[in-house]
Amino acid sequence: MMDTAAFLPNPMLGAALAAGAMLLFAICSITTASVMRRLDTDAGAMIAAFANLPLGIVLLLGQWVLFGALRPPSATGMLGFLLAGVFSTYLGRWLFFKSIETAGPTRAASFQTSSPLITALLGWVFLGQFLTPLAMTGIALGVLGLATTGLGSRRARKPAMAHQQQIDLQRFALIGIGSATAYSVSHILRAVSIQSWNEPIAGVALGACAGTLALTFVNRRKLGPLRLRIAEQPGAAMVYAGIGCMQVIAQAFMIASLAHIPASVAALITMCTPLIVLPVSLLLFRNREGIGFFVVLGLAITIGGVALTVLQSQ
Repeated sequence: MMDTAAFLPNPMLGAALAAGAMLLFAICSITTASVMRRLDTDAGAMIAAFANLPLGIVLLLGQWVLFGALRPPSATGMLGFLLAGVFSTYLGRWLFFKSIETAGPTRAASFQTSSPLITALLGWVFLGQFLTPLAMTGIALGVLGLATTGLGSRRARKPAMAHQQQIDLQRFALIGIGSATAYSVSHILRAVSIQSWNEPIAGVALGACAGTLALTFVNRRKLGPLRLRIAEQPGAAMVYAGIGCMQVIAQAFMIASLAHIPASVAALITMCTPLIVLPVSLLLFRNREGIGFFVVLGLAITIGGVALTVLQSQ
């Protein structure tokens, strides 16, 4: 197995990069919730993906101009980044947008709590990434805290809607688990890739290309109607394009953090989006999601879990 301590050349930098990705993903969640009433998330996922590719190319060209030629690519690195793009840019993002549409931004963000555990399991099985018992305890606390925020964010519904609520929650659970798993697989693929080809921006560009192609192929019959909806709601389409650009930058931060911290730790920090989403959602959406005691308790547990994980991973 790989010793975690030997794997971390700069854990504080890695944590800072992952935190930057978390902040950007939180902004994306809040923005999606505010715009989805004007343009549905199916269209939004495609618009965001289409915005990924040109921005990825621009970032790659900027790196080449400012810092010179890239490192010689490796087959493992390129293939891993391409596959990661399919799992994150296409599958993970589309399912995450659907979860926001189904249950709101707070619950969607909170349901991603399973991602760190899935990532830790995959990292242990496929990468041999060893975490100390205290670091694993920190991950468990982080997951527990985020799950508690989700418990405290349930919306009040009328009794007559109880059966429909059960159906919606079952569907939401499947969507949420699917999204978390897709992102976890992408974390592992990128962790493998970054160790053989440490080029985060190139990795994002390749992933954006693969994810956009996959999304275009699956939704090729919807491209015509999509153009009509964009013409009807050009402002909302521009917002989704901006969300896609923020997600590209967040992914670059996330990939760069994998050179310094284990994939499971990076996933935990990145999935702390409720720390941002909850208070902002409270201000913007007037507490439609029922934020109360459990939310505050969950936030406290999450902060403790993140701190313990990062400190024990040094």
